[in-house]
Amino acid sequence: MTSPGQDASPGSAERYWVVLHTRPRCEKKAAALCDRKGIVRDLPLIERSRRYGKRLRTFHNPLFPGYLFAHVDDGERTFLRQNQYIANVLGIVNQETFAFQVRQIRKALESRQVLEVLPYLEVGKPVKILYGPFKGLDGVITRIKGKNRFVLNVEAIQQSLVIEVPAENLGPAS
Repeated sequence: MTSPGQDASPGSAERYWVVLHTRPRCEKKAAALCDRKGIVRDLPLIERSRRYGKRLRTFHNPLFPGYLFAHVDDGERTFLRQNQYIANVLGIVNQETFAFQVRQIRKALESRQVLEVLPYLEVGKPVKILYGPFKGLDGVITRIKGKNRFVLNVEAIQQSLVIEVPAENLGPAS
């Protein structure tokens, strides 16, 4: 079996990457199923420690809750689609880019410097402030002086208010 984050057979047109969207809290069960069936998969895990009184417990939680990646053929994809742990199998349009991103994730996790996952925020897209003193405000992300900023538009007077908000406080507008 190939190591996670690498193509199973370079140049092979019959194997391709998919994203497995799992049922809640089933990422590790789905990964174990892939392992039993010999399906190449990658479940990025992040180590978290938590103190319970005097005891320190360490957990390995999915980096992307609800998702894992698999390198499959058509038969394996069908098998996974019909499994109790998998809610959906999502196809990947650009296989080379995705394989590169999986390798980058692996490399970042090996450094043990990854702190958290933030929502995908794109300049010009609507966002909502989820935490902090500005919680509940809707606006857009813009780039001003090389930094991402939250812009609150006042359409009636054609003016905007720019607020610097940490990215971890933002989420996609609903």
